[in-house]
Amino acid sequence: MKRLAVSFLGAFLALMMVLPLVYSLEEANLGGGLRIEFQSTKFLSSLLTGRLGVVARGEDPVMRLGEAGGEPGEKRVEAGGEGAGLRLFSLQAPGAAGILVPFRSPAPAFSRNIIITRDFSRAPIQTEPHIAVNPKNPNHLLVGVIDYNFAGVSAYVSLDGGETWSGPRQVRYLKDDAGSGGDPVVAFDREGNAYFASISIGIEEYRIGSAVSEEIVSSIVVSKSPDGGFSWSEPVSVARSGITFRDIGVDEKGRLRGSIAFSFLDKPWMTVGPDKNDPSRDAIYVTYTEFSVVWDIFYVEELVFLGNPRIESVIKFVKSSTDFAVMTPPIKVSPVVIRGYGEESRQKRVVQGSQPAVAPDGTLYVAWLDTQDDDSAKGLGEIHVAVSTDGGRSWRGPIRAAIFNEVSFTPRNAAFRNWGSSFPQLAVGPGGEVYIVFAGRPADKPLDDGDIYFVRSFDGGVTWSQPKRLNDDETGRLQFFPSITVDPNGVIHVMWGDMRDDPVETKYHIYYTRSSDKGDTWGFEITELGQRVGSTRVTDSYSNPNFGFPGGRFIGDYFSIKATADDVYLVWADCRLGEFTGVNQKIAFVRRRAMTAPSIFVSPPSGVAGRDITIVGTNFQPDSNIYIEISGSVVAYTKTNEEGSFTARIFTPLTSEGTQTVVAYDQTGNFAVASLYIEFGFNNLAERINVLESDRQILQSLLTEVRGIGESLKSGSGPPQVGQPATGPDAVWLMVAGLAGVAIGLWVGVILARRLQGARRNGQMTRQA
Repeated sequence: MKRLAVSFLGAFLALMMVLPLVYSLEEANLGGGLRIEFQSTKFLSSLLTGRLGVVARGEDPVMRLGEAGGEPGEKRVEAGGEGAGLRLFSLQAPGAAGILVPFRSPAPAFSRNIIITRDFSRAPIQTEPHIAVNPKNPNHLLVGVIDYNFAGVSAYVSLDGGETWSGPRQVRYLKDDAGSGGDPVVAFDREGNAYFASISIGIEEYRIGSAVSEEIVSSIVVSKSPDGGFSWSEPVSVARSGITFRDIGVDEKGRLRGSIAFSFLDKPWMTVGPDKNDPSRDAIYVTYTEFSVVWDIFYVEELVFLGNPRIESVIKFVKSSTDFAVMTPPIKVSPVVIRGYGEESRQKRVVQGSQPAVAPDGTLYVAWLDTQDDDSAKGLGEIHVAVSTDGGRSWRGPIRAAIFNEVSFTPRNAAFRNWGSSFPQLAVGPGGEVYIVFAGRPADKPLDDGDIYFVRSFDGGVTWSQPKRLNDDETGRLQFFPSITVDPNGVIHVMWGDMRDDPVETKYHIYYTRSSDKGDTWGFEITELGQRVGSTRVTDSYSNPNFGFPGGRFIGDYFSIKATADDVYLVWADCRLGEFTGVNQKIAFVRRRAMTAPSIFVSPPSGVAGRDITIVGTNFQPDSNIYIEISGSVVAYTKTNEEGSFTARIFTPLTSEGTQTVVAYDQTGNFAVASLYIEFGFNNLAERINVLESDRQILQSLLTEVRGIGESLKSGSGPPQVGQPATGPDAVWLMVAGLAGVAIGLWVGVILARRLQGARRNGQMTRQA
């Protein structure tokens, strides 16, 4: 027995020396089965994008990987909307001397910012937005987001160019799956049908001998909306990952030998455009990364071990008809590359972050990041491009479009995942020009963790220009998450996140630039300022990601921009509310055209203090708290409806006579101002009392005089003559009363006329002011 124990220990130590990483499937004895879960998913955590990458690293505040249960399938991916660990959304108390809302500093060339998304749980977080424009109606916009209110993703729709939004409209994951992994991408076809691509995540069980366990698997799914985004079909899976055995055999003891591969599909992207085989029709084009974590199966005596891990990655492509009736099987676009582990492994290469684009003639382009063998988020990276001229059946390339210094997984000045900034953002011009933007670390600024670069090709992706830096600041501060689009006139539009304005390097704004000459020069005239700029700020309030997501860990992997012939639309993860309400991240929107400003109407517009007035507001943030100030003090609060309007009946406080300023604010910093004229207030109360006292004294004097006249008349009347009626005191007093009434009436008329004249004079002064 002792010899057997020594033999077992020796074999185990030898195995550990040989294998860079080993884990046992025999960690728990569960009813005859032996289970350990989600090890491969956690192994991929530094390479996955979207929400699942946050889940795999244990950083998601709502969804987490379940622990092993007593029965197979008992614990899976757990999701809920309560947001454990999040500080509750807090309202500010009315009646305070002031209120705290984000300060808005208008951008010189763009509209005021609109907050699109709304909350329905204690997890007020939305992120990773993508926007599309209906080609049949340039005011019909669609935005897809990761939404922590739900286990899935959601969509918002605008029919007026982004002034108002309808949503959220939940987009389903596969009904046998556990939730959505994010990566929302939206598109329209030429008929106005909308499409929504995302990841659906499920659980698959596997067994090796007596060891039983589970792993996360994923599908790339696409949903369709025939009404432009208001309702969505059941999702269609265009590709599914799984668990497979490789090179399997059975040894002399009947034990399974070989390797096991856990695949996971990540980072989908979708475009909809002309079918090369039939340019009169549109097709759906989807690309994604297929990761496979491959483990060798080992035994120490009868214990099962998985070891010697390596990660394979490859970019794949699927084409589908718009009704999903005809769909190609997944096709490899890139080579399969390997990321090994351990000091002896020289292969540390990953491909990730693909994007497809289709030219007007149906030519397809796919771009992706190739990390090379110096590992991901380190050293040099390359942007590779593949081209298909036959509808995706075959591919030319890959061709290297750029070589650059990759950005790190997280920047040194922030906690959010930034590696996605190095993924290429691809667009094709109306003449077939191909453009790419990405973020890289500048070689001449060692403290700078990211600048925005642009490359182009005019010969179908065969040759590419040298990278050109687009952000024109002279600081070493971070730029990240670029997005690019080309409008029908061939103008290139680019946006990105930018920390140039914050010396502490925690807050970002969104910046924008454009080129009207195919990328030769960048910038534009701001007619409002009468000057030309290279790039310009478009946000009217900053975002601090530390207040947007717990620990500042996740603001998505991308922002998004689209352009029409007459306007530009931008969406991004916005954290402005987090500093005032607790953790809070929203999706914000801006455009070039001005937005209708918020306004309030006060009725009646004048009156005495201490009476009721009605305030009606329009064009505020929908479903938002409203704070009402009169002359600098908060006097009431209410809430807007789904259209951003409100009606409030409030009691005006005792205040001074004259014009009072009425201001209504919403939580996002929108505000409107009106005037209220107080005709009678506490500052002239003493003056009015003195006037009344003077009037009382005059009337008293008048009455005294009238009494004196009456007494005189009474004393001067002799006894009545015989034969005449006795008019005596009754007649005298009747005459005296008549005279007194006339006098008092005249005097009251004088007083009223004087007051009316004063009121008219005050009204004229108010109108002149």
